[in-house]
Amino acid sequence: MLVQPMGTTRKELLETLEAHYRGSGWRVKRGEEGTLFADGPGGVTWIGRAVVATDLEEEGVEDCFRELAERRMDGGGELCPFELLPSADCKDELEALLSRIGIADRSNVAVYALAA
Repeated sequence: MLVQPMGTTRKELLETLEAHYRGSGWRVKRGEEGTLFADGPGGVTWIGRAVVATDLEEEGVEDCFRELAERRMDGGGELCPFELLPSADCKDELEALLSRIGIADRSNVAVYALAA
């Protein structure tokens, strides 16, 4: 996913993810705490999550990320693609957290960086 340069607040990150999904022609719904759900082609539900540094300090963040990575699509039961867009100041820490909780290497989990 190509992410254009922009700010690093949760609102800006969410707007970037939402613009990407809507630009692909997908219907987008906002969930809790910086999470988006996009209905893509073939009935695929994409989960996008904006992440800022303070999110990684929140109690329960590991369980939240594990739960989102385990969500399955209606009908077929396949895992939903889970995309995370972190602010530049927490990308490395986010990747370390995902590795620590065992979801960094899953094919349905992706971490994106902001374009320079």
